[in-house]
Amino acid sequence: MFSFWSSTTGWWIAAAAVAIVFGAVMQSWVTPRKWKVFLATVPGLAGGLSAIGDTAMRGEGVQTALQLYTVWMLGLLMAMAVFTKYIRRQVALVRAGGTMERATPKHVMVFLGTCFAVTLLTAAALGTLLDI
Repeated sequence: MFSFWSSTTGWWIAAAAVAIVFGAVMQSWVTPRKWKVFLATVPGLAGGLSAIGDTAMRGEGVQTALQLYTVWMLGLLMAMAVFTKYIRRQVALVRAGGTMERATPKHVMVFLGTCFAVTLLTAAALGTLLDI
C-alpha cells in the first residue's frame, strides 16, 4: 500500500516538496527581493545537504537522510503553523516600519519545545503509517 515510501525516489519527492513549501512560507515573510530569493532556496538546500552529509559520514544510506530531513522540515512547518498569529504580527510590525518585538527566552523555549514535540509526533505517525 505504501510502496511509494519504501523507495528512495519517493523520499526525494517528499523532501523536495517539503523544501518548496518551506521556501514559499519563508519568502512570504520578507519584502526585499534578495531576501525572498535567499529564503526560498538556501534553507531547503542547506538542510538537505547537511542531512545527506551527516548520514554519509555515519555510513548510512541517502534514504535515511531524506527521511530525517522530511520529518524535521514537516515538524518545523507545523510548529510555524502553530505560531502563525505571532509571526504575522512580527511581520506586520516590520512592514509598518517598526521593529520586531524581542523574543523572550520563554518564547524561544516554547517554540523550540513545540517544534521538537511536533517533529517527534510526526516521526512516530510516519513510522507507524509507513512501517519505517
